[in-house]
Parts: sequence; structure tokens; C-alpha cells
Amino acid sequence: MSADNWDAYWQNARSAAAHSDGGPQDEALEKFWLGLFEQVTPTLKSDSLIVDIACGNGAVARFALASLNSNNNIEIVGIDESAAAVLEMRKRSPEITALSASALQLPLRDGVVDFLTSQFGMEYAGSQVLNELMRLLPAGGIMAAVMHMHKGGIYLECEINLQAIEAFRQTHILENFEVLYREVVVTNGRSADKERIQETDRQFAKSVKAVEEILRQRGKGVASETLLRIYRDIGHMYTKLSAYDENEILNWIKVMHSDLASYAGRMSSMLNAALTESDFQKLLLKLEETGFKLRVQDKLMFGERKLPAAWVIVAQREPSN
Repeated sequence: MSADNWDAYWQNARSAAAHSDGGPQDEALEKFWLGLFEQVTPTLKSDSLIVDIACGNGAVARFALASLNSNNNIEIVGIDESAAAVLEMRKRSPEITALSASALQLPLRDGVVDFLTSQFGMEYAGSQVLNELMRLLPAGGIMAAVMHMHKGGIYLECEINLQAIEAFRQTHILENFEVLYREVVVTNGRSADKERIQETDRQFAKSVKAVEEILRQRGKGVASETLLRIYRDIGHMYTKLSAYDENEILNWIKVMHSDLASYAGRMSSMLNAALTESDFQKLLLKLEETGFKLRVQDKLMFGERKLPAAWVIVAQREPSN
């Protein structure tokens, strides 16, 4: 997927993951990473380098920072392909180095990374990312990754979000709102007779009802409340169409189309990147074949029901024979 969709995401300063902030997913992730850093960080040399790839706004890097004490000089670097994500990370955590680069071409010298992490990022790069792991991690170097799971909790949430967005777009509510606005306000009714305007209003009303049904079936919080926000904004503007400037309305409609396309693109990329059980086993085998000793290979459980939602790998590179 193009980095443009993620740039749009981070420019809106949204949450760091596919799921909602503050939910059980975040609690499980925080518990995993803090526990892992508490185990690994004390074993690192004082001048070690920790690198988080596909760092987003720096959530994992901040967990790493929290594990350090004042007696070491361990450096933490976050790297993300999205320049907007890097800017967001620099705002939140100026004490952590943030760089923009592809996970397949990390701007680091061979063998300089002591601990490499990734949360919902490494899987997007495919199996080629193993070449970077081999290049960057020396003997004894550790990698840890949390990856999207096919049919796991986050996967199912993304699937619902994508279905809701596609259904929302098929209502043509934005298009019908634009037609209505142009006929009622832009032309001041001059280019259309009364019956035509009424028909346009009826088509718009059908779109509104279809959107309301989507929100009823999927819940108002679906797609991070993006659909609800658009629905409410349209309702607010509809009551006083003539009060809005033409460029303001038309630009808003254009931005909403772009937001929906970007959101759908992110959801699709997450679904495509998710690993099946077979994919996960193949990845474990490749790690072992390329000189890694598996320390953890597990499923991360989210929520009170402890449903599987993500794959977890922790591996250490062994000395070459």
C-alpha cells in the first residue's frame, strides 16, 4: 500500500493502531511490550541500539524508553515509511530519534542493532524484510514482532470497518448531497424546476436512510466514528445550506471522499498483510533457517474473552558456524 494513506491517517493525528485507543488491545500490547523490555533491556550493553520499525507515533519506542535507567546510554530509534507518522512521533517523543524510511531499506549500518522491534509493521514488508534482519542484527541480536493475524480480533474489526465504508460509499450520500447543494444554492434554483429539486431531495433522503441503517447495523463507532461524523456534518449543513460558501462545501465533500478512500485503503492493507497459521509457521521456519533461535512463538490475546488477535515472535540471532 502507498504511504499516502498512512500520511493522511497521521496528519489527522489519530490513534497508533487499527483499533481504538484505550481498549483491551492497547492494554494487552502494553503488558506484552513492557514485560519484554523489562526482560531484555537489562541484558543489553550500555551503548546498545534499539530500533522500532514501522513505529507509527512511537508507542513501542516509548515502552522501550520507560524500561531504561539513567545509568546507560542505550539509543532508541523509530523508523516509519510515513513522513507524517515520523513528525507525529517527534512531537510526542522528542527525546527519541525518528526517521522516515522503508522497512526494506533501513538507513543503518550492518550489524549495529541490538534489539529490533515491530508492532503491526513487519508483515507489510513481506518475507524480504528478513534480509534486513540478517543485515542489521549481529550474533546475539534480538528481534520481536507483533503481527496481524488472519481472522484474529483486529482482522475481524478491520473487515467490519471496510464493509461498512464500502456500504456507506454505495449510498452515494456525498454525491447526492453535492447535487442537492448545487441545485438549491449554487444555481439558486434557476437551472432546475421545482419537481427536479424535489426529486433530488428525495434521492438524498434515500441516501440518508441507507446511512442510518448502516449505523444501526454496524454501530455508531464503526470505522472510528468516521461515518457517524460525516453523517452528522451533513445533517448540520443541510439545515442551513445557504449559509455555507460554495468552495467550503465542495472542498469538504472532496476531503470526505479522500478520507473514506484512505481509510478503506488502510483496512484493505491490514487484511492483506495478516498472516494465516500457515504463513506464521513458514515465517518461523525461515527465521530458523536464517540463523535465529526462537524464544517466543505465540498468540496475543485481547479482551476479557481472551480472543486471539495477533501473532508474537521473539527470536535471537545465533552465532554463525
